[in-house]
Amino acid sequence: MKSLLLKQMSFDFWANTELLDTLKRANPLNERALLLFSHLISVNTIWLNRLKGETISTPLFQERTLIECENVMLENDRNWTAFLQNISDSELEMTIEFHFPIDNTHRIMRKADAIFQITNHSSYHRGQIVSLIKGSVAELPHLGFVFFASQIKM
Repeated sequence: MKSLLLKQMSFDFWANTELLDTLKRANPLNERALLLFSHLISVNTIWLNRLKGETISTPLFQERTLIECENVMLENDRNWTAFLQNISDSELEMTIEFHFPIDNTHRIMRKADAIFQITNHSSYHRGQIVSLIKGSVAELPHLGFVFFASQIKM
């Protein structure tokens, strides 16, 4: 399970990096696209805090520059890699309890499922962002898992 989750988070980082590189070339840069990109970066931080039982201080929607997004994204990648390398398969089966900020409902979820939520959430917003930047870049990025998995050997 752990190797699959490491691969999923590697995909998430790869796709976010590809999208970041595209956003840097966008002219003009769509402000909604930038806010959504910052949001998906924030969510990665928030979920890691949740899984580690730490206080969540990152806003769900935070205005950032592309450079700020990149810095947080790189920090997230380091932190997620360390977290996943040090967690056991039995810990991944444990549950966490949290309040979901969108509807303030109390929820319980396996830690492993929370990680799948992150990558699915990111894919959803990357699709929105690509739609928003269409026409402001010469070539749109290919961000599907197939483009990641068929290029690498893990």
